[in-house]
Amino acid sequence: MARTTASPGKKKVDAFAEDTNVTEQILKEVHEMYVLTDTGAPLSTATYEPSVKPAQLAPGKEGIMAICSKLGLKCIAPRRKINVMIVGNHSAGKSSYINWYIGEQVQKCAVAIETQGFTFCTSGKQRHTLKGEATLQLFQHLIPELEPFKPAIYNGVQTEISTSKNKCFGLITFIDTPGLVDGSFHYPFDVEQAIVAMARHTDLIYIFFDPIGQALCDRTMKTIELLNKEHADKLRYFLSKADTVPDERDRQKVVVQITQNLSSRIRNAHAFELPSIYIPDYTADSCPIHNALEKTCEEMEQTIAQSVQNNLNNLERDCRLVASTIDDLLAADRQNRKFNRTAFCYGHCMFLAALHLPALALALLFARADFSWLQRLADAAPEPYEVLNSTANALLHDGGATGGLLSMHQFLFGTLVATVLLYLASRIVGRYKPYYSKREVANLQQTRAFVLGELLEKKARLYKTYFDQSVSDVQ
Repeated sequence: MARTTASPGKKKVDAFAEDTNVTEQILKEVHEMYVLTDTGAPLSTATYEPSVKPAQLAPGKEGIMAICSKLGLKCIAPRRKINVMIVGNHSAGKSSYINWYIGEQVQKCAVAIETQGFTFCTSGKQRHTLKGEATLQLFQHLIPELEPFKPAIYNGVQTEISTSKNKCFGLITFIDTPGLVDGSFHYPFDVEQAIVAMARHTDLIYIFFDPIGQALCDRTMKTIELLNKEHADKLRYFLSKADTVPDERDRQKVVVQITQNLSSRIRNAHAFELPSIYIPDYTADSCPIHNALEKTCEEMEQTIAQSVQNNLNNLERDCRLVASTIDDLLAADRQNRKFNRTAFCYGHCMFLAALHLPALALALLFARADFSWLQRLADAAPEPYEVLNSTANALLHDGGATGGLLSMHQFLFGTLVATVLLYLASRIVGRYKPYYSKREVANLQQTRAFVLGELLEKKARLYKTYFDQSVSDVQ
């Protein structure tokens, strides 16, 4: 019986799919380590308000975001997908490129100015379309950025969910931007600023120049200039629809013209590249122009690989931040307890002094009183009685006598004032600083052990899994 062997091309595709599945699993596990709560449900970022609540910690049962929210820390969960924004003038081939990559007709391409808003193309369990508010609920991290563009932005965003598993689409969310045109065309919102706002949450920005359209229109160049100021490292430039200019000299003229126009607007023009791309038509004759379409895929694959590394590194950074914060909280708690012990001693000493003053005053008054039982006490303890009597005579005087320092009224008033002052001082000195209960201290200690132990061990395991895709014999 003849043995069948898989072709090299099929083996390459299978290996690529396996690597993609491993990468997707790593990103998923890292994301879950952030968003899970003690109830097992993801933490909602919409209601995420950090405050120090150690009593609510559930060590080992919740993710880093829930832990940070109870330690007064702000924390952002890493995304499971990279965001790739595509910018260009109308008819630059943005939607066609997305359809080619996904392998499915998700975006309409027939009309010149078809994409008048932002369209998010992402993978999911079933084919579905989400409109404005539903889109913002799906991408909640964009809500603060798009706040200045409400309510017009609601009609300007939508999401296309596809079940495609083509290439790395399971790890990518495409953002198809409105086609940029000059003239009297009116956008319902400030499209340039909206693109810049969304760019803050993207990993790559592809700029498509149409060689036969309005590639150099003022609105397109202005948008590129704004993007270059904040996100120059994310920008990648491509000459799209290169097959519409098959003559090499004509194509080079277009490239030179675009380069000259951009050189005065972008700060990294010395490293400027403008590869030519086009969607291949397998029913027509092959185009002689080199197609750099695979370069766009390689850029995204490299960004995905870097995203895995960044997410794992950020996981360790956040774990150590949590541990450091807990150390600071426990150190502050120990200082507060030490302060409280000192305050307890000083406060109670002053309180006891405040109680002894009235007792001493009564003793002095009794020493001068003429009671028969006091005489018997004096006979029983002559020396203490003599001390009290002499002290009373030295302090007090009766009527016009000159032997004492104070009158009876002055002595009683002074004793009352001193007692009140000592009591108030005991309350002030004896104030306690807040401290954690034994349960709260135990929660903090167990949470610290959890993030430095279990989570970092899982991070090391995920890193090894990631390395195993390309490096053998990882120790």
